[in-house]
Amino acid sequence: MLMWTKPACLNSLGQWLWVSLLVALTACDPVGNITVDVPQISSGGSGYYVDTLTVRLATVWHDSVVTSTSDNLLVGRYHDPRLGTITARSYFRVGLASAYSPDDTEVFDSLVLEIKPDTYRYGDTTRQQMVEVHRLRDQLEDAKTYYAFNALAYDAAALNQGTGVRPIYARPSLKTLRLRLADALGQELLTAGKAARLTTEAEMNYLLAGLVLTPGAGDDAALLRTQASTEGGALHLYTHDSSTPLTAIAQDFTLAAGTKHFYQVTADRTGTLLAPLTTSLQALDVGRTAQEAYIDGVLGLQTKVEIPFLTDLRNFGSTLTIVQANLTLEVVPGSSARYLAPPASLIPYLSGRGNQQGLAMGSSSTGTVVSIPFQSATSSLTGLETGYYSLAVTEYCQAVVNRTLDNNGLLLVSAAPTSPERVVLGGPKRSENRLKLSLYFMNK
Repeated sequence: MLMWTKPACLNSLGQWLWVSLLVALTACDPVGNITVDVPQISSGGSGYYVDTLTVRLATVWHDSVVTSTSDNLLVGRYHDPRLGTITARSYFRVGLASAYSPDDTEVFDSLVLEIKPDTYRYGDTTRQQMVEVHRLRDQLEDAKTYYAFNALAYDAAALNQGTGVRPIYARPSLKTLRLRLADALGQELLTAGKAARLTTEAEMNYLLAGLVLTPGAGDDAALLRTQASTEGGALHLYTHDSSTPLTAIAQDFTLAAGTKHFYQVTADRTGTLLAPLTTSLQALDVGRTAQEAYIDGVLGLQTKVEIPFLTDLRNFGSTLTIVQANLTLEVVPGSSARYLAPPASLIPYLSGRGNQQGLAMGSSSTGTVVSIPFQSATSSLTGLETGYYSLAVTEYCQAVVNRTLDNNGLLLVSAAPTSPERVVLGGPKRSENRLKLSLYFMNK
């Protein structure tokens, strides 16, 4: 409903013009850009409140998410009923902290990749899954930026076949994974070390381009995360001296953040409402996705918000001032869970005409980028505890009304753009948990 108070100067002719304007505004948009049932006019004051401006919501796909600048490594597969089957693989070099020069009398014992996941999970941790290790064939390029869609060639056979491949549950209590790798690779490293061919990082990379972490072929469980750092694990080569067979000698090859690495995350959206989203920068209106809009950092899913008829407010006066405008987006019930948590915060960006991500919205009072925290409260529509994001769009709306900013809308982006945290937001035509825009303005 549109509610306002009548300015003292509004006479009967002015009121007729006012109602005529409202009729014209509603007539130009069959679904109603400003919906007026029965205008409510009261005397006194010059402030107006509008909560029926048309707001359009869509999901936009940006496929250019950089992952080679993150310290994280992701691996796993999970079928998200809304977003599709999500698969994560990690590609990384093995670092050489110092020259490896084993004695000629050393004998190979085993080669073990140790991975130390943190507590982050995405998906279903009650199902068993695998973590396979493959030998990378393509070299990682130092000067290249790698994105979530990139892939490199690796050996089809896993290095941890046989006893090295065992099912796990990716519960947060899982602190360490020790994966025994093929003896042949361990013997290759030992032989190269004895021949003084592992004295520099370049020599190490020449011998072993890197390793790849992949999920098992049939996995449908969870994504787990570790770091390309000393805390994230290491490649351990165990040997012993032939004269002291019971004394183990360990050589550690690091996964240090200084080495090159990236992770790939793909989504097979076949059979989901997002299946038509096939081209980067494409927007899919919530009318085609059951009045749901989606945000997922590493998958590049963003929510576009448009208020197409903002400039029509100028018809209410050339000196119009927007006192306050607030956008509230509620999370669709049942769409989040412990391991499908929404982003802790969103960042609003100006959108280009073709859905390009522009400048981040900033606060003129503080000069900082606006961050929209996830909150929880009782929904006025359902009376239930509901998650939501609330964004002040006063400055944006005023700039559009003043025609100092093109009205191309806003893009809401996860503040964790390299992480698969996702949220499902209600569209403007849902019966509950729907988007709401409240706008107050006045004429000076």
